[in-house]
Amino acid sequence: LAYGTALVKIGKNNDRVIAMDGDTKNSTYAQKFKDAFPERFIECYIAEQNLVGVGIGCGTRDRTIPFISTFAAFFSRAFDQIRMGAISQTNAN
Repeated sequence: LAYGTALVKIGKNNDRVIAMDGDTKNSTYAQKFKDAFPERFIECYIAEQNLVGVGIGCGTRDRTIPFISTFAAFFSRAFDQIRMGAISQTNAN
């Protein structure tokens, strides 16, 4: 609940913020952001490595500020993408 509420507040203050989700928006409460800003929400479904890759791409060169959400256990499949995004200093959250 807190994540979704905070994400909406951040989105109201900065229209470069986008939210991305791995088909868990009803559990992560990213649905709140989708309801408030449907044009700034990207659903990547059950493809966590792709989710992280798209988020890293969206955060490149400060075009957008992506917030990526799914279950922590699912992120473990995308550790290499997360690592490479950190090395390239992308703005993914």
